[in-house]
Amino acid sequence: MADIGTRIDESKNWFEKAAQHLPGYRGYKEKELRREADKIQRLYVAERLEGCRHKLEEVMLDLTRRTDLEPMDDLDITLRKLRTVRDRIQFADYGYAGLFDTVKVDEPILDQLYQYDVQAQEQARSIEDLANALSADSPSLHSDIGLLDERVDALDAYFTEREHVITGAGR
Repeated sequence: MADIGTRIDESKNWFEKAAQHLPGYRGYKEKELRREADKIQRLYVAERLEGCRHKLEEVMLDLTRRTDLEPMDDLDITLRKLRTVRDRIQFADYGYAGLFDTVKVDEPILDQLYQYDVQAQEQARSIEDLANALSADSPSLHSDIGLLDERVDALDAYFTEREHVITGAGR
């Protein structure tokens, strides 16, 4: 995936390009573009995780058809964790701070949030690869689910670090 910030910058129309030269507008607009890039990045990650969720549900359905219910508990726990992480990423704070808000979010923090989200994308790809490799007839299904669960937990912990960047405190 190409750098979202570059793609947003390239898509500016003539008015937006001209308005950049107005005093005060450029900094405001750059902040808004950073927030938008962050939001798009997180939506991309959430979509990847949603695809993983669908794959896990397919494996659960396959296990049910085979009446192999033993791995279902572990798979269900991982599925719920995955859904929770996906929601946290999709609906995370996007770095907005009003004029009188206690916590101010400036450009370096917005850049740092974006970098967190780029790294989250890499972790989501790793989770996606594992989820796509899951198979109900795999002899290593239990260990595969365990590894997937660990990666989901790692992404959740990583995203908690992101929240700390905005608030200065963990959840």
